[in-house]
Amino acid sequence: MKEVFIISTCHTEDLLYLLMHLNKHIATRFERCAGVSPNRLELLCKLTGGQISQSDLQKAVSIDPAAVTRHVQQLEAEGILLRTRCESDNRITLVQLTEEGKRKVAMFKAEKDRFMQELQADLTESERLGMIQALQKLNCKIQQMKEISKTNS
Repeated sequence: MKEVFIISTCHTEDLLYLLMHLNKHIATRFERCAGVSPNRLELLCKLTGGQISQSDLQKAVSIDPAAVTRHVQQLEAEGILLRTRCESDNRITLVQLTEEGKRKVAMFKAEKDRFMQELQADLTESERLGMIQALQKLNCKIQQMKEISKTNS
C-alpha cells in the first residue's frame, strides 16, 4: 500500500512537516536503491576532486563533524578511502579515495541518477524547474538565517 502524506491545511508548519517527511523517506529509499546513504555519497563526492584535509572535508559537507569522522573511519576500514598525515604538518590528516573508492563512487553516482530519474518521472520539466527554484530560495533563506544567527551570538 502506498504511503501518502497529504497537507490538509495551508498552515506554514505543514511545509516544515512535508519537507521533513520527504527528507526522511527519500533518504531511506535512496539508501535502499543506491546502497549508500545520501550523507555518505555527499562525503565521497567531495573526495572525487583529489586529496583533501579531513578538516576541509568536514567544512565542505552538510554532515556533523563527529559523523564525518565516523564515516571516514568506516570508509577507510572498507578500503574506499585512505587517510595519511600531511608531511609538512603532522597535525593535519589528509583523505583521498582509493582506486576501489573511485570505482564505487562512479557506481553510486549512476545509481543516484537512476533513482532521481525515477523519483522525478511524473514531473513536467516546468514543475521540476519550479521546484528547484523554490528549494534554492528556501536554501538561500536558511543560509541567511544562519549568518544572522552567527552575528547575533
